Amino acid sequence: MLSVDKADKNKVQQQAQKITGMVNDENGEPVIGANVSVIGQSIGTITDINGRFTINAPQGSSIQVSFIGFKSQIITVNKSHLNIKLIDDTMTLNEVVVVGYGTSTKKDLTGAVGIVTGELIENRQSVQISNALQGAVAGLSVTRSSGAPGSGGTIRVRGNTTIGNNDALIIVDGIPTDDINNINPNDIENISVLKDAAASSIYGSRAAAGVILVTTKRAKSGQATFNYNYEFGIEKPTEMPEYVDVVRYMQLVDERQMNDGGSAIYGTDFINSYWNNHLLDPDTYPATDWQDVIYKKQAPRHRHEFTMTMGTDKVKTKASLGYVDIDGLYANSGYKRYMFRVNNDIRLHKMLSANLDVSFKRSNNKSPADSYISSRSVAYMARVMPGIYDDKYDDGRYAPGKDGSNILAEVNEGGVNEKIYNQLVGRFVLDFKPLEGLSLKAVLAPTLNFNKFKAFAKVVEYTDKSDPSRVLYTSRPKTVLNETRADGTVFNGQFLANYKKTFAKVHNFDFLLGYEENTIKSESLKASREGFLITEFPYLDLGAEDLRDNSGSASESALRSYFGRVNYNYKNKYYLQANARYDGSSRFHKNSRWAFFPSFSAGWIISEEKFMKNIPVLSYLKLRGSWGQVGNERIGDYPYQAAITHNDALFWQNGEIVSSKTGAQMVYAIQDITWETTESYDIGVDMMFFNEKLKITADYYKKRTKNILLQLDIPSYLGYANPNQNAGEISTKGWELEASWREQVGDFNYSVAFNISDAKTVIDDLKGTQQKGNLAKIEGGEFDEWYGYRAKGIYQNQQQVDNLPKMNSSVQIGDICYEDISGPDGVPDGIISDYDKVLLGGSLPRYTYGGNISLGYKDLDISLAFQGVGKMKSRLSNVQVQPFMESGIGNVPKIIDGKFWSRNNTAEQNIAARYPRLSTSGASNNYTMSDFWLINGSYFRLKNITVGYRIPVGKTLERYIKNIRVYVSVNDLLSIDKYPKGWDPESSATGYPIVTTFMGGFNLNF
Repeated sequence: MLSVDKADKNKVQQQAQKITGMVNDENGEPVIGANVSVIGQSIGTITDINGRFTINAPQGSSIQVSFIGFKSQIITVNKSHLNIKLIDDTMTLNEVVVVGYGTSTKKDLTGAVGIVTGELIENRQSVQISNALQGAVAGLSVTRSSGAPGSGGTIRVRGNTTIGNNDALIIVDGIPTDDINNINPNDIENISVLKDAAASSIYGSRAAAGVILVTTKRAKSGQATFNYNYEFGIEKPTEMPEYVDVVRYMQLVDERQMNDGGSAIYGTDFINSYWNNHLLDPDTYPATDWQDVIYKKQAPRHRHEFTMTMGTDKVKTKASLGYVDIDGLYANSGYKRYMFRVNNDIRLHKMLSANLDVSFKRSNNKSPADSYISSRSVAYMARVMPGIYDDKYDDGRYAPGKDGSNILAEVNEGGVNEKIYNQLVGRFVLDFKPLEGLSLKAVLAPTLNFNKFKAFAKVVEYTDKSDPSRVLYTSRPKTVLNETRADGTVFNGQFLANYKKTFAKVHNFDFLLGYEENTIKSESLKASREGFLITEFPYLDLGAEDLRDNSGSASESALRSYFGRVNYNYKNKYYLQANARYDGSSRFHKNSRWAFFPSFSAGWIISEEKFMKNIPVLSYLKLRGSWGQVGNERIGDYPYQAAITHNDALFWQNGEIVSSKTGAQMVYAIQDITWETTESYDIGVDMMFFNEKLKITADYYKKRTKNILLQLDIPSYLGYANPNQNAGEISTKGWELEASWREQVGDFNYSVAFNISDAKTVIDDLKGTQQKGNLAKIEGGEFDEWYGYRAKGIYQNQQQVDNLPKMNSSVQIGDICYEDISGPDGVPDGIISDYDKVLLGGSLPRYTYGGNISLGYKDLDISLAFQGVGKMKSRLSNVQVQPFMESGIGNVPKIIDGKFWSRNNTAEQNIAARYPRLSTSGASNNYTMSDFWLINGSYFRLKNITVGYRIPVGKTLERYIKNIRVYVSVNDLLSIDKYPKGWDPESSATGYPIVTTFMGGFNLNF
C-alpha cells in the first residue's frame, strides 16, 4: 500500500491525467465489472462489457485491479494506456467446488476431492478428455494402449474395487453419462474427482469405483462474445519396431531349421545372390517392408471450435460447436466428430429460475473391414509378415503375399468398418427459492443414443503375375456385409431440496434431501448377407437371399434412490458431514433389492486455533478424516432370475433333419444375490504456506470390497452352469500427495504443480477359487498379478539339459530353463509343469505421477505437462520378441538379432545372450509366461508443450476483434523408459501406435 500525507495527496491530485486500459483474463477474455482504484485516493471505476476502463490517475501512482475469482494486481502508472492480465485464483479457500448434487467451498470439504480446471484440460490440446486427465490428479490413473483416431484411455480411481467393472461413474452437470469422452474438452469449466466414500457415497450403489463430476461452462451476466479457434496438426508414431531385412531373415530361417534338426530352406548361394536378383526381378525376389508400405509417414488432423456467449440479467446463453477430423495412419481409417452444446440460464422470477441445456454428439470411426470381420490386427499382420513375400507386382496389381494373405491389399481394397455414434442429451431444471436459504429443484434429463455400425468386407482377388485372368487366391470366400442398429434411452429425474442456515452467527448448517430415478432401455438389431455381386454398394438387399442372417436383443433396468446430506461447521473451524443413500435396483430380487449406504466425515481447521496464529509461513492447515460405504450394482441384468437361453438345434423328424428353436435354463439362479459393498477409510491433510503460494494435500486410505460375485461350484448332477454368488473380497491401500506453487512477479507469472499416488489391490478371499492365466487373481496375490514360471536362465550345454528339469522332450541347448518348484504331491518332481507356476509380481502401475509447469510474461504464455509411472512390471509380448510366428513363417524382430543364443556364438557370447535360440519346436517352452520376459515398465512422458502469444490488436481492428492468440503445441513428444527400441511403453504390441502430435492454431475473440 502507498502512504501519502495531505500535501502530497493534493499535489498528486493536481497532476492526475486520463488513463485508459483493458483488463483480460489469462485466456484473453475481457473481465467485466473488475474494480479499478487508485491506491491512496477515493478514485475508482469498473470495467465495461469489453473489459475497458477510464480513470484519472497521476503518472507514477499505483492502481489496484481486483475481481472475484482472480488475484488482485497492483500496477504502476507509467503510460496513458494499460493492458492488464488478471490471474485466475481458482485454488483459493473460497473456491466453489462441485460435489454430489451441489457445491461447496474448498475450505468446507471434509472428503477427498480432486479438482481439475477447464483451463488445464484445454492446455493439453487433447481431442478426448480421458487422455487429457492422464497425470492431472493424484489417485486418478489413466492407461491407454492405442493412439488410434478417436481412442481414449481407461480411467481408474484409487485402484480396483471389484473383479468386474471398475469404471468410475461419470456425471455431467448432475446427469449420469456412460463416457466422459462424449463431452467437448473446450466446454469444460472444471472436473471434480470424488475419491473417498465420504465424497461419493451420496451416489450409493454406483460409486464403488469413484465418481467424476464434470461441470460445463455457462454464460455470465454482461457477456457478449464470439470465439473461433482453428487448429491443424500432424500425427506421427512415437515409435515403430524394426525387423530384419529379407537376406538376414533367410539366414535366420536356415539357422532355425538346423536348430530344429532340419535342412536349410534357402541355402548360402541363393541368399548371397538375392540382392542382385532383387534388382533384376523384384517380383520374384521381393524385399517388402510391410510396415513401410502400409503405414503413412504422418496423418493430418483438423479442429474447429465456435463459441458464442450472451448474458443479460434475465437470460444467459452459451453455445458451442466443435468439429474434429483426424486421418488414420493407413488407408480406410480415421475419425470425425461433431459436437454441439447450448446451455441456457433463464430467470423467470426473483424466486424462480430455469436451466435448459441441449447437447448433441455424432462421431464416425472408420477402420479396415477385414480386421473387424476376421479379428485380425492391421499392426500385427504388418509386423509378422516377412519381406520375402511380395506386396505388389511391378504393374501395380496386388501380389498374393503369403498364400493369399496380403494385409496391404486387404487394408486398401478389403472394405470399410464404419461405426457411427449419435447421442442427444437434454436437461431441464426448475429452481424455486421461496425462502432465504431454501432451494427446491426439479430435474428432467433424457439421453437418446442411436448408433449404426456397418462392416463391408470385400473379396480381394490375387491373380497370376504372367496371366492376370487367372485367380490364384481370394482373401475370403464371399463379400460380407454386417449391419447393426442400436438404440437406447436413459431417463433421469431428480428432486432436490437444499436448505442453508446460520444460527447465532457460529453454527452453519447445510441440509440436502433428494430423490432420483434412472431408467435405462436398449435394443439392437443385427443383420448380415454374403455373396454380393456388386461390391460398390454396401446395402443388404444386394446380397444373396440364401446367405443371410439376423438377430436382435433388448435390455432394461431401473434404479430408484432416496438420499440426504447434512453439513455442519462451528465458527468455520470444526466440520462434520453425514451422507446417506437408499438405493433400489431392478437388477436384484425384490427381497434383496434395497441397500443403505452411509458415510461420515469430519474436518478441523487447525490454523484457526489461537496457538497456530503466530506461525508466519503457515496460511492454512486442515485435518480431515472419513468413513463410508458405497456399492456396485453393475453385475448384469437380472442375475437372480432363471433365464432361458435360446439356441438353434437339429432334430430328426420323419426321415429328415429339421432345424428348430430350443430354450433351456443354462445357469442356476441365486435369488438372494445382492450388492457388492465397498467400505473405505481416509485421513487427509490440506496445507498452505507463504500467503497461499504453496499448497500441499496428502491422503492415506484403505478400502475393502465384500460380496464380490464369484462363480462357485455347485453339484454337477444339478445340470446347470456354476452361478454367480456374493462371496469374494478384495482390499486396496494407497496414498496420495499433491503440491503446487503459484506466484506473480510484475509482468511475469509462473506456477508449478506435481502429484504422485500409489494404490495396491490385493485379493483377500475367493472362497477357494482361482482365476489363472498370464494375469491371475489368487488369494493373497495382487489384483491381475503376473502368473507363470521362474526362469533360471538358458541351457548352455547338453549336461544341463539332461540333468535339470525341463518342460518336454523338445527342450534343447539354447532354450529357457525354469525352476522346479512343485508337483502333484506338493514337492519338486523333476518336471516343469503347471504346478511350477507362481505369482511373479503386479502388472498394474504403481507410483503414478504427473504435473504441469506454466510460465507467462505479458502476452506470452508457455505451458508444459508430464506424467509417468514409477513402478510397473511389463511383459514383452510374443509379437515383440518371438521370431517366426504364424506357423513358423513370421518375421524376426530386429531387437533380438545378434542377442540370441546361437551355435555360431562363442561360449561367452551365449552366456551373455538375452534371448533363446531360434526354434519353432522350442517355442512352446521359450515363449510361455515367465519372468524371463518381464521388464521394468516404468516411464516418464512429456505429455504436452504449448507456446502461445496474444497478438496486440491495433486501434483500427480493436472495434471488431478483442484479441488474437496464436499457438504451437506438441503432445507425447518423448518418453524415457526401459522398453526395447521401437516400442512405446503404453502401446499395445498388436495395436495402433501411440502418436506424437504437432499442432498449430489460432484463436479469435470478437
